[in-house]
Amino acid sequence: MRFFAEREITSGLALRLAAMILIALLPLGLLALAQTWMTMRQTDETRLAASVGHTLQDALREIRLIRASQVTAQLLANSLRKDPESCASQIAAYATSDGRISRAGFVDASGAMRCSSDGVTRDFSQTSRFASILASDQPRIFHDPEWSDPGQSDISLTWPVSEEPGRPAGFVLLWLPESALIGMPEDPVARPAGDRDSPLALIAANGAGEVIYASTGIAGAPAWLPRGASLQSLTASEAHSFFDSPPGGETLMFSWAPINTDLFLLGVWPLPAEDSFFRRHVLPYLFPALMWLTGVAVTILGVERLVTRHVRRLSREMRDFTSGNRLSQDSALDRPPAEIASLAEDYHSLTATILRDEAEMENLVRQKDELLREVHHRTGNSLQLIASFLRMHRRETDDIGIRLVLDDLHNRVMSLSSVHLGLYRMAGGTEVAVDLLMAEVIAKVDLIHGRSGQKGAVQADLMPLVLQSQQAVPLALLLAEILSCFPPSEAGDQPVRIRLSHGPATDYTDAARTGPAETARTAAFPASPGPGLEGSGQTPPQIARLEVSGAISARGRLTGEHSGAPSVIGARLIRGFVTQLPGDLQIIEEGARIRAMVTFAFDPSLVETDAATGNAAVPGSDTKARTAPPPPPVQSPPKHSLH
Repeated sequence: MRFFAEREITSGLALRLAAMILIALLPLGLLALAQTWMTMRQTDETRLAASVGHTLQDALREIRLIRASQVTAQLLANSLRKDPESCASQIAAYATSDGRISRAGFVDASGAMRCSSDGVTRDFSQTSRFASILASDQPRIFHDPEWSDPGQSDISLTWPVSEEPGRPAGFVLLWLPESALIGMPEDPVARPAGDRDSPLALIAANGAGEVIYASTGIAGAPAWLPRGASLQSLTASEAHSFFDSPPGGETLMFSWAPINTDLFLLGVWPLPAEDSFFRRHVLPYLFPALMWLTGVAVTILGVERLVTRHVRRLSREMRDFTSGNRLSQDSALDRPPAEIASLAEDYHSLTATILRDEAEMENLVRQKDELLREVHHRTGNSLQLIASFLRMHRRETDDIGIRLVLDDLHNRVMSLSSVHLGLYRMAGGTEVAVDLLMAEVIAKVDLIHGRSGQKGAVQADLMPLVLQSQQAVPLALLLAEILSCFPPSEAGDQPVRIRLSHGPATDYTDAARTGPAETARTAAFPASPGPGLEGSGQTPPQIARLEVSGAISARGRLTGEHSGAPSVIGARLIRGFVTQLPGDLQIIEEGARIRAMVTFAFDPSLVETDAATGNAAVPGSDTKARTAPPPPPVQSPPKHSLH
């Protein structure tokens, strides 16, 4: 049943149809996955494109301030070019007009700040940036602690001043404090309240890829830079957005927006709340998966409802029917399809026909058993009648020799009669409990030969054994004939021992154990396995052995060497019964005793193995035989004795 259940699960109709549905829905599922992926990609592209505009909107106030400061530097440079003598007054006037500028000054070609808004002069000739700034004809913006006062974080803006093309006279230098950019209020026009999320960081860089401003502070800017791209590499690209992660952080959205050749913006944005792992990597693909699972579930439920449960019920009925249970048949199915209903109707018609045929066969078998019992009954009665005739003839003759012959024939006929009457009392049938039959034959033969009152004269050990009647009848007749070879008048102090055993063939292939005065012979089993074993597939074959031993005086009767017709006839009968088994006969001498050993094969499927069965003693002898239910009461055969 476990193998059947595993096979039903792995190769069932529902599983196969579900696999077919999965294959049928595979193109649709792949198409749905592709469309979902394309939709997510378009959503990402739209979101990335929008983030550039959002970055520009959020940095609009910083851009305006930086651009305004650059315009101030340009105007101041033009004024100084026209009137360099009024440097101090012009610088003071511009610095005073723009309160967001902390300081302003003019640095000449020697690197000295000749005039400034606060009157402080400095020398920048030894700084690393001075030479490049002086040689450039473009404005510069940078953040360098060397160019700021100690403890100040300023954005430095320069604008070149030339006396004539190719001859730089110096440059205007403005300082824009970082605190002025960070502390600026939100622009309600550029970013309405509640419109969207705020950027995590806004970072401004110059054309060299140097950070000049960060909304989180220039000191904290490196923690928000993308790990996969440097600012210097981004300066050569156009406005775009991309996904990356800062050092040691989670994935974020970065927006890169060029303002001019020396000013670039980098916006760092968090992923939207709907971009969680579940919503981004699971939820979009859940619909195709649910479509597949729904198809499989509908298929399994449909097959279970319409087909499998009805087939399972019919299969259970078939198994019950084959195992012998006839009570659960013809049960109605619950609204089956027309095809399965027709199949169930045909099956129930078939089982009804089989049951009817089985009933007829049982009647025939019962009649056959009754006829067989009647045959044994009539045969036993006829043999008893013949024994009575022999007893009458014995009384009418005075010849001692004839009397001995008639006594021997009378005893033999009565022994045969006891076998048939025993079969009759055992209720017939094709299988016979041989141990019970033998126990009854031993008791009858003891009675015939006058041993019934002698305790220990016959000792029997009969192992429970069931044989078909084709072997049971000749075996019982063989036992009766062998027992007649051991008359009590010649037994002396030697009891007759009877042993019936059976087991695998390997237990009976050893040579017979013999005494000093005998010749050992190995049993030769017949090539034929015996009735009922053809094609049975039993390995190894089962072997049964009947052993009868007694006084050595029985040797002549067993072998037919004893003088007189009775012993010759008895020996021939013994050999004939052995041939009918078929089996092998050995006559083994064991000192003062002789043993007749008959070995034959039988059908092991008929051996009774009920361990709960007990042993009972057969009246009149020391015989142990298996107990069995008492046979049905029958009419006792008539006694035809004319004493």
